[in-house]
Amino acid sequence: MNVIDFFPQLGNLKDITFIGWWILFIAFSVIQIAPIQVNPWSTLLRWIGNKLTGDLRKDLNSLITDVRRQTILTFARECRQGVEHSTEEWNHVLQVAEEYEAYCTKYSIKNGKIKQDTRFIRDLYQEMSRSHRIK
Repeated sequence: MNVIDFFPQLGNLKDITFIGWWILFIAFSVIQIAPIQVNPWSTLLRWIGNKLTGDLRKDLNSLITDVRRQTILTFARECRQGVEHSTEEWNHVLQVAEEYEAYCTKYSIKNGKIKQDTRFIRDLYQEMSRSHRIK
C-alpha cells in the first residue's frame, strides 16, 4: 500500500511535494514552540541573513578597523606635535586602542606601526597622569 492508495487525489509528484512542504512547515512550527530550545526557524533565518549580508559585514568590519587605526595614528601624531587633549579624548583613544588590539588578537593581524603608536600613547598617558597634566 502506498500514499496514492490513501490519498487518491494526490496523483502526481508535484502534489506530494506540496503536501510535504506543508507538513515540514507545520513540524517546524511545532518544534519552535515546544519547551525544548530547538528553533529551526531562527536557525534558518540566521543562515539566510548571513548569506545575504556576509559581504556587507566584512566591509563594515574593515571600515570600523580602518577608523580605529586612523584614530590611533592621528592621536599619536597630534601628541608628538604638542596638541593638548582633554580627559575624554584620552579615554576615548585608550578605549579605541584596546578594541583594536582585541580585534588584531582575535583575527591574528600584525599591526607594527599601530602597536608602536599605542605604546607611545599609553606611556605618554602614564607620564602625564603622574604629573597631573591631563585636563
